[in-house]
Amino acid sequence: MPNRVTLKIADLIIDTEYNSKKIPDLCRDYIVSGKEPDIKVLYDRENCKNEAALGNFSEAAAEFVSIYRQIAERLPFYSRAVMHGATVSFGGRAYMFIAKSGTGKTTHINLWRKYFDGVDIVNGDKPVIAVSDRDVTVYGTPWAGKEQLQKNTSAPLAGICVIKRGEKNSIKRIEESAVLKALLRQIYMPENPDSLTLTMRIIDDIIRFVPIYELTCNVSKEAAECSFKALTSSPTLTFDI
Repeated sequence: MPNRVTLKIADLIIDTEYNSKKIPDLCRDYIVSGKEPDIKVLYDRENCKNEAALGNFSEAAAEFVSIYRQIAERLPFYSRAVMHGATVSFGGRAYMFIAKSGTGKTTHINLWRKYFDGVDIVNGDKPVIAVSDRDVTVYGTPWAGKEQLQKNTSAPLAGICVIKRGEKNSIKRIEESAVLKALLRQIYMPENPDSLTLTMRIIDDIIRFVPIYELTCNVSKEAAECSFKALTSSPTLTFDI
């Protein structure tokens, strides 16, 4: 008989069945009690076995991923989606960095945290975004990559940066024609057709409300200064250091 725990993620209540004793600890910052659920997550042993085989995961890790996928499939019905991105907050606003794995998202947010006072972590790998008719909000989640950089917090999303490696540090606004391609690579794409349709609408809202930049950078203080100045204060479309 599975155990149960209730989580609050992105302002949604999630009734979660689990088997591994590690699950409550992995989700400890998001546990609540006495709430009616918006989403129910079921423990499926065969599904967890498949996750373990697919990703070469331990039993607990596979179950953790299975829980994540079930939630991610349902989120678009609540105007929410998972993004693959490293996110920090500064001055009450959030900034997300997206790129192919291994490009340096975590390294870059750690440069922000090192050099700029007031920068706080939101999530290092898989935050949730929520859209409304006015703006986009980003939330921390338990799924935060191997570094486990996460916090149960939220903030309005004020900018997204696509990171590319380069010797010179520069940042510019991405043309609208290229924005969709960049987001499609990093947003969770559900298997359910209705959920997928809603995800595409979420992408439209992100493009409508959030400025999206391309950052070419190395690993240096100057690289962090380049993105920080452009995202948090500069209205110009291009900024070089």
